[in-house]
Amino acid sequence: MDVVPFLLALGATLRITRFLAKDVLAAPIRAQVIRRTGPDSRWTELSTCPWCLSIYVATAAVCAAWWAGGSAWFQIPAFALTISYLVGVAGRWID
Repeated sequence: MDVVPFLLALGATLRITRFLAKDVLAAPIRAQVIRRTGPDSRWTELSTCPWCLSIYVATAAVCAAWWAGGSAWFQIPAFALTISYLVGVAGRWID
């Protein structure tokens, strides 16, 4: 795998994992998981733990990068996700 698809997969993994595990917009999804499975279930832990969730997100991102890393359909959304994550991190440092 080339460096660019790898870095884009990394950035996309960071952003998607952050969104699913911590972002306010995904809170209803996490709340539904908690309601259905209970607050102490493995599914709840998976949906709220970035460390736990990232292995599954990374697997999907790496597979996409491996098979389509050079294509625009992978690079454009992965680039946008990577930039989004970096802006969020930079925002914490600037503020």
